[in-house]
Amino acid sequence: MIGQTLSHYRVERRLGAGGMGEVFLARDLALGRPAAIKLLAQPVDRELRSRLRREAEACARLQHPAIATFYEAGEENETVFLAMEFVGGETLRDRLERGPLPRPQAIAVTACLLEALNHAHAAGVLHRDIKPENVMVTPGGLAKLLDFGIARLLGPQEAAPEERTGTALTAVGAVVGTIGYMSPEQLKGQPLDERSDVFSLGAVLYEMLSGARAFPGDSVAEIIASVLSAAPTPRLAATAAADLNAVLDRALARDPSRRYPSAAAFLADLRAAASGEFVAVLPDSIAVVDFENLSKDPADDWIGSGIAESLSADLSRVAGLAVVPRGKMLSVRARLDATERESEAASLGRLLACRWVLSGGYQRVGPNLRITAQLTDVATGEAAAGEKLDGTLDGIFGMQDALAAAVARRLGPGAAAPAPAAPPPIDAFERHARGRRLFLQLEKGSMDQARLLFEQAIGAHPGYAPALAGLASVHAMRFTFMTDPAELETCAGYARRAIDADPELAEPRVWLGYVLFRQGRPDEAFAQERRAMELDPANSYAPYFAGCALGMFGRQGEALALFQRGLAIEPGHIWGWLGLGWMHLDLGAGSEAIFCLEKALELERLQGPHRTAGVAGYLGECLRRLGDPAGARARCLEGLEAVEKSDNMYRDTFRGVCLCALGRSALDAGDAETARVAFHQAVAHLRGRPRTLGGGYLVIQALAGLARAGEGAPPLEEALDLWRSRAGHDFSLMWSCTPDVTREELSAAAAHLGRPPVEN
Repeated sequence: MIGQTLSHYRVERRLGAGGMGEVFLARDLALGRPAAIKLLAQPVDRELRSRLRREAEACARLQHPAIATFYEAGEENETVFLAMEFVGGETLRDRLERGPLPRPQAIAVTACLLEALNHAHAAGVLHRDIKPENVMVTPGGLAKLLDFGIARLLGPQEAAPEERTGTALTAVGAVVGTIGYMSPEQLKGQPLDERSDVFSLGAVLYEMLSGARAFPGDSVAEIIASVLSAAPTPRLAATAAADLNAVLDRALARDPSRRYPSAAAFLADLRAAASGEFVAVLPDSIAVVDFENLSKDPADDWIGSGIAESLSADLSRVAGLAVVPRGKMLSVRARLDATERESEAASLGRLLACRWVLSGGYQRVGPNLRITAQLTDVATGEAAAGEKLDGTLDGIFGMQDALAAAVARRLGPGAAAPAPAAPPPIDAFERHARGRRLFLQLEKGSMDQARLLFEQAIGAHPGYAPALAGLASVHAMRFTFMTDPAELETCAGYARRAIDADPELAEPRVWLGYVLFRQGRPDEAFAQERRAMELDPANSYAPYFAGCALGMFGRQGEALALFQRGLAIEPGHIWGWLGLGWMHLDLGAGSEAIFCLEKALELERLQGPHRTAGVAGYLGECLRRLGDPAGARARCLEGLEAVEKSDNMYRDTFRGVCLCALGRSALDAGDAETARVAFHQAVAHLRGRPRTLGGGYLVIQALAGLARAGEGAPPLEEALDLWRSRAGHDFSLMWSCTPDVTREELSAAAAHLGRPPVEN
């Protein structure tokens, strides 16, 4: 296998073997990162393949610093593989070969694993195979839980009936748990819940502290009897950890009803028993939720989002504290159901895999304002701190500063409170907060309303940098559906004013870089986006626009790394996947391109915060170029169906892309009639919408396609005239709407008619 490529993974060296197969270190060619690839032992039947796919979907939801991320499951040339994060260090089993762990380290490892289980259980995933072999201890002391997907996939309640007996627990080719760590109910093949994982981790903690197995035995039968017997749970020597015996007794209770009901409850007692020895080794991160409008007056909704955005900005300046990007927080929060919203802070924090959630509410009565805030410890679900502040709306900035300082103090003595910024007038703050809420809807009507509110904020306070940046963002987005160069100049003007007012603000540099990219100045655009990345490392749009600036001007290799960087910040950024996929396609990496564009399509179907409609057309064009016209046709039709139901800002461009890709796919399949229909629809659509972003390139491509579809020289001559004049349509750059793609289509049409290729 060494040197071979599976999907987009190049196998580099063997790491080891297990019951399910061999494990190799590989290189993820799509995302430019190392990966661990597990090749499943043959044979793998159809049912197992189907279950593997289902588990891959479930485990893809797990993103936590103490979980080795499950990337995907796939099959190529009869080889079934699983790809996951490569974690350096040694397994806990290897570490235990040298004896028990010091008590503080054992507690820290267990705390990491309990926080990981908190996240996984919140996402509906049970591990079912927690043991020292599935725990990696990194050089920095962080514990990572491995093999989530496989353990759940082969859990006893999903096994065949004959596999649920005691004799089948070690059946060849089926891993349904590990004797000595499985809970009694797991051994019996009964339904499992979170308490089964709690039991397994209790056994691991006992072994870390004592150096001996919690349930010893010289045979499988003896170990099973030890787990199932009514004898008391093994107890640690009093000199080793007497105060932990009560914790272990409850974690290892044979009756699930007497066991800890959750990982959070286990962790709370562990912390109490460890007292001053408890050390958190996971990174500090916090999510700030929009504060709840307790007065229920919709006119005051802006206050809650305004408080949250201001606090996020303040806390991002606390050294050592990572603030969850607001877009990611809003996306995950939207997925919570009504039941979860009742305990939203803990539920949201577990899904976001952060350590803290700051939430609260506010009441406004005339000029008076009361703000209540709560800092929730996500691991235990407990309130770590609370604040209640009374004041006036005019004094909201002082109240926010006090909250930020209180949070910083609670996070530890080393966390310095952020320096208060000079506040704007309250009416400027209000209009900016209202405008920001409207801008995030990314709709044409909401853009106009947002623009008016940002302008009013500037009228109240001409040097208010966030509102100036807001106006820059509005005019940048207006350009996408108006394609008026004046919008770009206006955007740049506001962005430069915002930078002058606050040189440390990243957002205006993001939009100034966008303008420079659109104006054909890629080096200057990249410089602005690079500075934005320095100022706000959590901003996923800065590397995205930097990638656009380089990738659409022929520097695909450099752009590739930028898109990968943006997706590492926000994996749900659909535009990042589209850009990365297109770069791989340009560079001839077909498997990687398909993987990325399929991810973009998956995100479009989920309707996340970064909306598209019709991205399947890009996947269709990718499949066409890779020699699959039938697959391309199906994807193009899917893209057309999606785009025609939407009012997305890129609707007209995406419809043109889908139609042109459909026409070319039909030509490749020898279906000239379908090709002519698709190309004629594209031309009619785009002629009626001459301001469509990149539409000029698409008209030329469609006309060239008509020449190849049997309509001869006239459409080619029309295409060449438009190629030379660049008049009457917009020629902005967009994926597939570029000079090189268009030149290729013109040259193909010219060759079809016996003419020389088209030059610049």
